[in-house]
Amino acid sequence: MHTKTFTRILGVGAAVALMTGTLAACSSNEPVAESIDFYGHTVEFNQELADRVPADWKNEITVPLQVLRPNMFVDEAGKNVGMQPDLVNAIATKLGVSVDMEVAPFDAQVPGVQSGQYAFTTATGDFPARQEVLTMVDYTIAGLGWLAKADSGFSSIDDICGLTIGVAKGTNQEVRAEEIVEDCDSKGIPGTEIIGFSNTLMTVPLEADRIDVTYDSISSVVYFAANESDKFTMVGDPIHDAPIAFGVVAGEDEKAELLRDTIKELMDEGVYTAIFEQWQLQDLMLDDVAINGGPDILN
Repeated sequence: MHTKTFTRILGVGAAVALMTGTLAACSSNEPVAESIDFYGHTVEFNQELADRVPADWKNEITVPLQVLRPNMFVDEAGKNVGMQPDLVNAIATKLGVSVDMEVAPFDAQVPGVQSGQYAFTTATGDFPARQEVLTMVDYTIAGLGWLAKADSGFSSIDDICGLTIGVAKGTNQEVRAEEIVEDCDSKGIPGTEIIGFSNTLMTVPLEADRIDVTYDSISSVVYFAANESDKFTMVGDPIHDAPIAFGVVAGEDEKAELLRDTIKELMDEGVYTAIFEQWQLQDLMLDDVAINGGPDILN
């Protein structure tokens, strides 16, 4: 699914659409509005930042979005909503560029940036191995957690062996789940299985009993455990292991510094906090924006 969003488009209706994450049926030569509103805060175009926009970002940028509520999901009207669309829209408004948001699986983000299809990743964990191919601009705390149905009876990760585990393909949790399967096999407990999904809210296969438990981003696990406690429960303690970053091709330092400075300005203006609080992610905010900060910045 593609959703084209144009920042700085004149009119109140455009501003409202941008705030919710999308604006459709517009052409790329539309004039661009100077500001939009986000949850009681105004995001304004910044000429100094705009002057630093690289040539290949000037007309339009395309960014990938992974389905992961509340970071990003498609609402009943078919709009991309969530923390990530909000933050990308705020950045685009500051820079005066238009954004085409494309729903894409997590494992398509890095190769998409490397090929020039995407301007930057939006959901990449800032680990040393990824810094070899991407320059990372950290903007939130990443972590992992286990989510099960509320009536599952699971109370500890010791209960995981023998179950079917759902994960998003190409993620760190998929790698860790494979290690858990090996550990269960070494204990002589058979039947532990992993099923990988692309662009699927993991609560869907969980409710459908296709999986017994999901190993997912902590933002999603905490969100569903808190907001749908009659259906879901978090098993065990969350793990905070790295920041999540916007990633550009390694060595594109000017792009990374532009993203960092833009996010810092959104922090200073209170917009960053307002967006995270809107989506109940305030516990995953960073105090500052680092480039290639890696897991060490969480210590």
